[in-house]
Amino acid sequence: MDQAKDWRSFFLPAHAYEDGESLRVYRFFIATCFVTAFFASSYFFMSMYMQGFLFAENMAVSVGLFLTMPFLLRWGVPLPYLANAFVAVIAIVASLQIYWDGGIRTANTAPWLVILPAFAMMLQGTRVAAIWLLIAIMIIAGFSYFQYTGMKFRIMFDISKDPLFHYLSLTGLVSLITLIFYISERERKKAQDNLKAQNTILDKLSKEKTRFLQIAAHDLRNPLVVIKGLTENLSDPDLSDEDRQACLNYIGLSTERMSELIKNLLEIQVIDAGKMAVSMKQVSLTNLINSYIAQTARVASVKQTNVYVDLPETEISLHTDPARIEQILDNYVSNAIKYSPINSNVYIQLTEGDSHISLTVRDEGPGLSTEELAKLFKQFSTASSVPRSGEHATGLDLAIVKKIADALGAEVGCESEKGKGCTFYIRLPKA
Repeated sequence: MDQAKDWRSFFLPAHAYEDGESLRVYRFFIATCFVTAFFASSYFFMSMYMQGFLFAENMAVSVGLFLTMPFLLRWGVPLPYLANAFVAVIAIVASLQIYWDGGIRTANTAPWLVILPAFAMMLQGTRVAAIWLLIAIMIIAGFSYFQYTGMKFRIMFDISKDPLFHYLSLTGLVSLITLIFYISERERKKAQDNLKAQNTILDKLSKEKTRFLQIAAHDLRNPLVVIKGLTENLSDPDLSDEDRQACLNYIGLSTERMSELIKNLLEIQVIDAGKMAVSMKQVSLTNLINSYIAQTARVASVKQTNVYVDLPETEISLHTDPARIEQILDNYVSNAIKYSPINSNVYIQLTEGDSHISLTVRDEGPGLSTEELAKLFKQFSTASSVPRSGEHATGLDLAIVKKIADALGAEVGCESEKGKGCTFYIRLPKA
């Protein structure tokens, strides 16, 4: 197989390697030229044996033309021109064969007429194949008409049977084989398109994986460098107790940052592997939010942020995973506090609609641009705004939120304008 590919590569122009489909078509054309030349040569020897010298001359010329075409391809002649020339040669050969054979004889003419639309379809598509199918049927119809009107052909073989059967059967054969080739080519093209789409997805995933690892390595390296430098400082005997405590504090922050990144990386991997644990149960969203606010009140106070909650008077319950809902809520509120200025407000609101329940978190931060909104829930995407207290943003939190929401059948998003804060939401379906 490799030797055959190398042999055909001799005739391939440089642009044939642009994509896999082009390369396949070019290789197919070259192989077909040589195979057709082989069959034409067998007709040549058969004609010489039966002393059909005119037909032998026709076959000899055909062999020369078929063998010349791969060289013309190598010299830069466009493939569509050569493909049509190839089919035209076969049409002429078929017509001369019918004339010298005394009429249409299925055994001799079928291979030549059948290949007209079939070859055109494999090389140039259905439109060109339809034209050559029409030409093949016109050849059959033309000779049928001449025979029935009494036109005499050059007789090389004795024809004793009624030719009507041959006319009808050959027309049906050409049409049927064309249909078979059409179905085959359509399925092959469909399979190829599917494979190409899958390869595109795999290529995208591979690039995302590479970027994922690069960013993860970078984000892990930075705190390690900090820890290494600080531990070297701690070995200094002249270091004051105050500086020593500052070094320990920075080491703690760096390890916390690494721990958060590793936790998020592991969670992303678990979710992507389809192994995320989801425990669905009937839960009161009203109680869940009140409980969460009670737990985070101290954090909000330390960060000098006011958190306001707007809940409906009637309790709202839903069949969902309470731990995952709280995880999303915590992410929204933490980001709102992290990116909002001191003494700003964060608003949490729960509303119930006809088909879904909405949970929104609105802040008074710097807001996001249209470009930042478009990539907000993708892995490692970070906004241009900087956390007010110098906290680190991994760019994974909102990607995890999106994957959790997908698992719950919910919709997440953000509405924002630059300089006007952000409103993050999750819409949970009631059904």
